[in-house]
Amino acid sequence: MSVYNFWSKIRSVKGSSVIKRLLIFCVILVGSLLFLSSLLASDEEDWKVRERIIENLQFFGKSCLEGQDCGVAAPVYIAGQPTGTGLSGKGVYDKYCFACHETGVNEAPLVGAETWAPRVEQGMDVLLQHTKEGLNDVMPAMGTCGQCTDAELEAAIEYLITGEDNS
Repeated sequence: MSVYNFWSKIRSVKGSSVIKRLLIFCVILVGSLLFLSSLLASDEEDWKVRERIIENLQFFGKSCLEGQDCGVAAPVYIAGQPTGTGLSGKGVYDKYCFACHETGVNEAPLVGAETWAPRVEQGMDVLLQHTKEGLNDVMPAMGTCGQCTDAELEAAIEYLITGEDNS
């Protein structure tokens, strides 16, 4: 329908005033705009759906065939289990333990000091348990090394007792 035909139909309404004609025109205009916007919105929604489908169909990771260089495998982390730091006993001490055991804060025994003797008599299992759980609300659990393995903690305890790094 051409614009001329549209206006001629509006003028042909008998007994209608200019306001009625404008009202009819506005209703038709708004209806047309709503119709066109619904068409555009559905196209946009379809486009978004298609994009999501394409994203979901993308490969996760890379495929690697036997004999190809696939790079280094990522380590597997198990929640709640330490992953290790890769540090020696002295390395663990230098990074996590020195703040208290270097100066004797809160009566923390110094490296290689005689004050270790009564503790050593309790055995390594008790020392490791105290290290892992913390002690007397003064020493924090795991000595602040949440990722240290038992072997790393034992090496750090050995260093604290003897002052020698045997790991």
